[in-house]
Amino acid sequence: MARMEVATDENGPVTDRHFVAALGRGLDILNCFDTIRPSLNVSEIAVLLGLPQPTVWRLCHTMLSSGHLEAGENGRLRPALAVLRLGYATLSELPIAELVRPYLQELADRFRGAAGMAVRDGTDMRFVQRCESDSQLVLNLRVGSRVQIATSAMGWAYLAGLPAAARAEAAGEPAVWQSVKPAIRKAVAAFVSDGFIINPGVLHPGYNTAAVPVMGANGQPQYTLNCGGAASVLSVQQLQTEVGPRLRALAGLLVAVA
Repeated sequence: MARMEVATDENGPVTDRHFVAALGRGLDILNCFDTIRPSLNVSEIAVLLGLPQPTVWRLCHTMLSSGHLEAGENGRLRPALAVLRLGYATLSELPIAELVRPYLQELADRFRGAAGMAVRDGTDMRFVQRCESDSQLVLNLRVGSRVQIATSAMGWAYLAGLPAAARAEAAGEPAVWQSVKPAIRKAVAAFVSDGFIINPGVLHPGYNTAAVPVMGANGQPQYTLNCGGAASVLSVQQLQTEVGPRLRALAGLLVAVA
């Protein structure tokens, strides 16, 4: 009787010759992350999986190169936004506010502020998701809270997604619109080039926020996303170079389920 060959890898025999161990381990690495552990270092992943640290380092290096992981502060790793593309068939069945929550929480924690999602409610934007860091320097807003379209980053992002002719009506009270019109025009012009808007302390002095619209299939903004914090911990420069691009990328991925 012929002896059956047993496939092996560096950790011993593999009974299923069709199983690609490296791919399986890569998926195991992604499964290590959740809302409790949004970021991990290589040592922590190695402990969770019971694998040698050099093996985990090579796997993570490959996943960083492929865009499925990204490196944050102090060498900590987290799933990149590209991971969302792998599960759209399933993700599309989830409420979008729940789908986006871990990504908003990661933004809030990373930039020591708060992040959220809102929908239009008359001349206001109403929060349908709100995530905060442990910083004490955040605005007192919750799911269900409303902010004015004309003065908030959420509102400016909504206006930026509208045709120019519809903006004044959406903004509400004409006197308020006139008082902030120059600032909104500047923000919308920046949106055309950057893909996000920045509200530097208009809603609340000393509080800086970036925001983006999430466009629907009808070409209209369906939601807006934001991330902001006290100017003492989150500068306009950070919003421009770090926060805004992350929000823009997240909004782009959410278009498919908006």
